[in-house]
Amino acid sequence: MSLSQKLFDLMLVAYPREFRREYGPQMAQVFRDCCRASAHGTRAGLDLWLRTLIDLLVSAPREHLHTFRKDNSAMNNWQRNLISLGACLAIVVVAFFLLSYGRSHEVASILFFGRTLDALVTAGVVGNLIIFLLRMSRLDPIKAALWTMLAVNGLLAMLALLIGGRVDPDFRPGSVLIAYVVSFLFWFGLHWVWAKSNGQLAASS
Repeated sequence: MSLSQKLFDLMLVAYPREFRREYGPQMAQVFRDCCRASAHGTRAGLDLWLRTLIDLLVSAPREHLHTFRKDNSAMNNWQRNLISLGACLAIVVVAFFLLSYGRSHEVASILFFGRTLDALVTAGVVGNLIIFLLRMSRLDPIKAALWTMLAVNGLLAMLALLIGGRVDPDFRPGSVLIAYVVSFLFWFGLHWVWAKSNGQLAASS
């Protein structure tokens, strides 16, 4: 390897690590080809180094800025996901305490929505944790929320229909089905609104 090629490989350190890993070998190969083409002329060699240095001064800061923005965007996505998970869990906690209060004090208006609150709590805990884990894999947020809440509410509804009559003498299948339909619409609607407010609908379409 010539001195010029060694110096160019050393200059590549000015670029971000991911950029070097992806484009470094190609850039080094292009520089070697240019060195061979200009090997018989001092003027051509100087022109090559001048273009190389100008490109380094322009492109290296640009790539670092691009990497910084990408990392910052990933951090912002993490913060938004944690906030959305916290908000969903806060709703679950409020629904749980509201249901507990209604049952302990026999508040008729709360007990009337007891099945729905049960569905909101159980589906909310399981479904939102799954959605949060799926968001870490960068899946489409709307599709992840749709299929997760559909599956969780459907499975919990079937489980309630199978064992509900054995543990509750006042069990009514119709009210359970309505409760889980309401739960699905509520949680999916909440995630849809959240994604829309963060511009994720436009990004995923």
